[in-house]
Amino acid sequence: MINLATLSGHINSAGLMYKSFFDCTRSEIELICNAVLSSFDNDVVPPDGWEKPYLDDNCDLHITFKSHPKYHWWTTGGQSILETLVELDASWSVAKKYLDNKYMTEADYLNRLIPF
Repeated sequence: MINLATLSGHINSAGLMYKSFFDCTRSEIELICNAVLSSFDNDVVPPDGWEKPYLDDNCDLHITFKSHPKYHWWTTGGQSILETLVELDASWSVAKKYLDNKYMTEADYLNRLIPF
């Protein structure tokens, strides 16, 4: 969940609190997006609880905004896609869709030798 006080602090410190979205420059919109992505509050649990990341029938990985922020690889502090795939016990055939194979081999993945 987003901590609204933190979000408003980010937007206010950038001088955008009272500026119309339609009057913002591209860099200001990017700043707003970054402010949203960096304003998660790990202590606020959604009413229905956190959604777990999952693999669908096509073996595509789904990480929703309702998942715990630790899974949000796109934010500071979010774990890597590799860590999530390991946690989901995804097979190598699934994992290699998401990994750069020049840095990790099937043996590394199967032995959980995470290169970080």
